[in-house]
Amino acid sequence: MSDKHIPADYIEMDIVKAERFDKKVKDNFTSVIISTVKQITEDYGVLEGVCLDIGCVTAVFAIELCRHSKLKIYALEKEKVIYEVAHMNIEKEGLTDKIIPILGDAHELPFDNDFADFIIGRGSYHCWEDKIQVFKEIHKVLKKGGVGLVGGGFGRYVTEEELNKMKSLRDRSLKENAKAYNSHDILKENIKKANITNFRIIYDKAGLWAEIRK
Repeated sequence: MSDKHIPADYIEMDIVKAERFDKKVKDNFTSVIISTVKQITEDYGVLEGVCLDIGCVTAVFAIELCRHSKLKIYALEKEKVIYEVAHMNIEKEGLTDKIIPILGDAHELPFDNDFADFIIGRGSYHCWEDKIQVFKEIHKVLKKGGVGLVGGGFGRYVTEEELNKMKSLRDRSLKENAKAYNSHDILKENIKKANITNFRIIYDKAGLWAEIRK
């Protein structure tokens, strides 16, 4: 399956196109998802409690994270048809008791304050129209002592060949929006403007992340 046919924009897809999109994501990005989850569990240990996955798309990342943690994951997606495919994927994996799909927008998170122990936003950062507002929302729903991780990393365990392939695929797919995952100074500035002080930027060959603590 050709990489160039993976659309970056899945707004207004019908269910058939959404299911095809889901298959292409699985065909092309599984190694990245496995690598990133392995990195997260190595860096933060076996995570427990409540997790919020912001911009979960079809929940393939949430499913892999669930397999390697003790988290109860709320998988947030704003596009209804993609949310429906996420729901189907979760059901197929028999994880409906551990992963709850939520139809909602990151700019107004439908959760109480101090809700989540761990928040992940992988690959959704470039989609946020008001990035400062989303960071404010993340900080609001993050529990004290919790960790938020936002960015577009590929994980340190991909091979050099896989890394180069994924970077090329991302850049072709996202075009100008791909710059968001190379602009660590802008990411840092957006977090500061959200009045978040306890954070650090992680920027290496495997990708760009912001680690937020509360």
